[in-house]
Amino acid sequence: MTSSRLFRCAATVLLAAAATLVAVPAHAAGVDQVCAGTEVTTFDPPLTLAARPTTVTVSGVYPTCTNAAAGTATYAETFTLTASCLALFDSGSALRTFTWGGTTAPSTFEYNVTSNAVAGQVVVTNTGVLTAGGFAPAGAEQVITLVTPNLLQCLAGGVPSVTGPTTLTVHSP
Repeated sequence: MTSSRLFRCAATVLLAAAATLVAVPAHAAGVDQVCAGTEVTTFDPPLTLAARPTTVTVSGVYPTCTNAAAGTATYAETFTLTASCLALFDSGSALRTFTWGGTTAPSTFEYNVTSNAVAGQVVVTNTGVLTAGGFAPAGAEQVITLVTPNLLQCLAGGVPSVTGPTTLTVHSP
């Protein structure tokens, strides 16, 4: 993907997120919740250039969400896949729980994951449905942007973790 196309894509995501922050009722915009935060992804064993079975643990925190009844959120998930510095993530389906800060019950998120290398970053997109708990039933999309592992670090002992920004958008049913 060219850098100008990446810029347009990033600008579109930022504009969409900014549009939901306007003081308009959430249902009028078709969005119930938008969260911004950070994800930390750890690898055991650390990633090297050789592909091997790896336990991946993700933990995320959203300190800022737009819905007052769920003003913050966290999530955590552990899974195993064959990974390396050159093949960081795979596609497939999974299940994750978002725990909301506030009065909203935790949400079960069933999603399909895709990942793409874009301009030195790995962009992971989780698209699916909140099937139980707060906001259910509702569509949701989570986007996580992680820096591609440094190849020198891959050669010198491996990459134990990567960190990056994440956004979550919950759409009205």
